[in-house]
Amino acid sequence: MYDALSTTSRRLLRALRLLALLIIVLHLVAPLFPESMVWGLWPATYLPPAMRWLLSGIAAFLVLFGEVVWQRLSRVAAAVLSIRWSAPPARLLLTVLAGCAFYLFRIQHLRWGDSKLLVKALDDPYRLTYVWQAPFDVYLHAKGWQLGSRLFGWSDPIPIYTVLSVLAGMGFVWVLLGLAARLGRNRTERFLIAGLVATLGTMQLFFGYIENYPIMTLGVLIYAALAVRHLQGDIPLVWPALALALTHAFHPSTIALAPSLLYLGLVSARPGQAGIATPGATAQPAGPSHLARALGSIAIPYAIVFASVVALMTAGGHGLDALAGVDFPGGGDRSWFVPVFRITTEWQHYTMFSLGHLADIVNQQLLVAPVVWPALILVALLARQRLARGDRIGWFLAVMSISYLLLTLVWNADYGGQKDWDLFSPAAVPAALLLGYVLPRAFGEHRALRGAGLALLAAQAAHTIAWIWQNTLPQ
Repeated sequence: MYDALSTTSRRLLRALRLLALLIIVLHLVAPLFPESMVWGLWPATYLPPAMRWLLSGIAAFLVLFGEVVWQRLSRVAAAVLSIRWSAPPARLLLTVLAGCAFYLFRIQHLRWGDSKLLVKALDDPYRLTYVWQAPFDVYLHAKGWQLGSRLFGWSDPIPIYTVLSVLAGMGFVWVLLGLAARLGRNRTERFLIAGLVATLGTMQLFFGYIENYPIMTLGVLIYAALAVRHLQGDIPLVWPALALALTHAFHPSTIALAPSLLYLGLVSARPGQAGIATPGATAQPAGPSHLARALGSIAIPYAIVFASVVALMTAGGHGLDALAGVDFPGGGDRSWFVPVFRITTEWQHYTMFSLGHLADIVNQQLLVAPVVWPALILVALLARQRLARGDRIGWFLAVMSISYLLLTLVWNADYGGQKDWDLFSPAAVPAALLLGYVLPRAFGEHRALRGAGLALLAAQAAHTIAWIWQNTLPQ
């Protein structure tokens, strides 16, 4: 069936299918190992054995024969692809359906991150309202809980976390469909981009998740969407800059994305910027006026948002002195990064180049994005020559993905990788967008892209189903 494929496409397709099958097999053998060793695969162990094997079998069948099934169901496939999912009615329908799923299968425990502390801190008699670790997020949840307590008699803050998490998820789906429509050149590419992001383990943040990360994850996607629109020449730089600045105000960990905004500024400073450079064209140097305009487009919204945060925190009696004192960044021991040579506090779990650190990094990737970075590496190794060097959207997504990945590699998680999985999980979003963007360009043949895409989506979706199932069980 694939005899007519080029050598590059055939090798890449085979490698991606093997990757997908490997992920499925790892889920099947996960029960043979202790949770501490393979916690990124451990959600599969919460499924009943029969369900685990059935789900894995369906995923493996789609990996091997997904393209055949697609062709046999060509009429159904054509009907699905003929629907303009980016049109407002279809987007609204999918957004509402996603919201129903987010609520019906919401998380039922307080095991991850600071969930227990947040619920206790926001509850009476002490209400946590002002905190520099997540200024706008904690304030919004605190005021929302106080309002809900008066109007609906909520006895604890869990309902406001559920509501805002689900609403953030619905916004995420709406923005994702629009962004996929802009990045994808046809319906197959749009389906692939949306699917790779929607099957991430990161999506657990929208299932009523009780932490400070759902809204800022939506902010990351909004920033990416506005940045793409800027690179396509639709909007000025100030809008993605404002979106990222606001996202910082919801959670400062997103400062890791600042290099991607600087890249946008450099592109914007060049006259005649566009999403993809014209072949053979010579880049024009940035003049002082262009540089000044780009710098102002970034600095002004940042200054406004920072001033707003300072004003809010100062009004609550928790101003800059608290930022330099009780709320100093770095968690319980004020240690920002994983120690290089030796552990010095109880909040450090391993050194930078230890097997423990490597195991947590691998497991974190397996938990939130099992196919994404391995697939990107395979594309870089087997089809790098097919990727356009002047593709500014591709470069932007790459800078965004790598800078966020670096945060997950060096930042010290107080609770360790497993319990603090959520802190790093938004980093999977730009990486999945990048994979969905470069994969069609790595394949020269449409049917090979379909086969590879179905394989990756099947393996990742099977994992995420198990992950969401695990969190619906009280623990």
